[in-house]
Amino acid sequence: MHSVAFRTRRSEDATTPLRSGLLNPNGGGQGLDSGSTQRPWITPLLLWLLTLCLWLPGLGNLPLRDWDEGRVATVARSTTTLLPMKWEQPYLNKPPGLHLPMGVLIRGNGETEVVVRLLPALLASLAVPLILILRRTLGGPDAEQRALLAAVVLMTLLPMARHGRLAMLDGTLVSCTLLLWWGWLGAKEQPWRALMAGLAASGVLLLKPPALLGFGLIAAVVGGRRSWPSGGSWMALAIGLLPGVSWHLWHWKIRGSDALLMWGGQGLARITNSVGDGLGWWTPWVELLEGGWPWLLLLPAGLTWAWRNRSNPIGRWELGLLISTAALVMPLRTQLPWYSHLLWPPLALLCGEGLQDLIKHHRHRWVSWSWQAMGILLLLAGWGGKTAGLAGWPDLSLLLAGGGLLAGGWFTGRSDRLWRRRGLLMLLLGWGLALMSLWSSGQWLWELNESWDPRPVASEIRSLPTGTSVWLEGPTRPSLGWYAGRELQRYHKGNAPPDDHWLVSPQQRPGCQLAAPAVPGDWQLWRCG
Repeated sequence: MHSVAFRTRRSEDATTPLRSGLLNPNGGGQGLDSGSTQRPWITPLLLWLLTLCLWLPGLGNLPLRDWDEGRVATVARSTTTLLPMKWEQPYLNKPPGLHLPMGVLIRGNGETEVVVRLLPALLASLAVPLILILRRTLGGPDAEQRALLAAVVLMTLLPMARHGRLAMLDGTLVSCTLLLWWGWLGAKEQPWRALMAGLAASGVLLLKPPALLGFGLIAAVVGGRRSWPSGGSWMALAIGLLPGVSWHLWHWKIRGSDALLMWGGQGLARITNSVGDGLGWWTPWVELLEGGWPWLLLLPAGLTWAWRNRSNPIGRWELGLLISTAALVMPLRTQLPWYSHLLWPPLALLCGEGLQDLIKHHRHRWVSWSWQAMGILLLLAGWGGKTAGLAGWPDLSLLLAGGGLLAGGWFTGRSDRLWRRRGLLMLLLGWGLALMSLWSSGQWLWELNESWDPRPVASEIRSLPTGTSVWLEGPTRPSLGWYAGRELQRYHKGNAPPDDHWLVSPQQRPGCQLAAPAVPGDWQLWRCG
């Protein structure tokens, strides 16, 4: 496809008709090996299966996290039709694109954490093969290798895997976004790609509808006028958009002006106002510095590579995606750690370019030295924590990551290309095992309201008769309501409970007695009145 490949015709740029890019009139493909040209779906499929092996272990070893997991699970359990519900009341924050199928899965297989998180994790993991396909479509020299490296980077980023494992919308949103951009890249020549872009846009409309305004603008601007669909492709795009647009029109007909809340108060308002319990402007920067390792060191090299190729669609797309997604995320007045999820695919594309230069051309050797230094520090931290017997210290994860970085950094710094490739495999093996060890340690969630486990108190509440008045003092805990199987009333000034009630609180109130032997944690169930 001429709109997404280098303009200068060279032998390494030629591709077969199985890939978008410049076509060799003789049909000979030089950019990929013969297996890739004949079966281009095998590598993405194998990579997806590998991602599942890396992301899914330990999926249910921690309780649902607040706020989003508890709320998403509650809405999923309450939603049995196309109208999203929460505790038998209309839920106006989000469409049911993910909640409805999650609810079907929960009602059919139980309410365990694995069941609740499984579908979002599966959909989020599709981002890995999708970024490979996207980078492959952009073409250019070594397109298949660069695509594979970008996908491997995305797969092993800690926040990408960690937030992708949670019962939230953000991982699925990233997958829909990558599918949208890939479909748009080929929409002009291939109507079926325009259809895929439209279906991905419908997915966004059924997850976080205001986001489509930004993602669509990115595709139209970064791709340029030449990438816009034409003729029948516009019709295919419209057909793909039909499910999402139809649902919103129907929702507006059923619920009237209340249906606009997910566009305004829970959507675009986040740009100008702080909605709910959002964090500060620094949150995405902290997430990048906290979760971008070990690949973040390759970002300067990737930016340099993309800038040098800015006159070509590849460089324009990679720089454009980074700048535009940052423009969507960074100015938000409402910030939460997983909002930076959109930044990881563009960063993975750029880091993949830097990694290709390191492995193939032996450039940026300072990255190899830095990996060795990081490896030594992690090994010392892991050994020190294990020796000191620190409770909750992920010493095995640190030792595995440190060993992988030390060995990988050593061998990627060698002059022999074969040993550099082996070094990369060592790094990936150590880092992947470290992630799996982190999942099994039960230490992979550390944000927000995770100061106490709601399950013991929820078990006591479940034993109470149906219709018993149970109140909650303090921060809202959707996960407590989820595990308790009932909606809890909020206790605060101006909303006093009746004389005879049950109260979840960290401290005793006048006239209240502990309802049962103390459960682990600071919060207890009290009988009042």
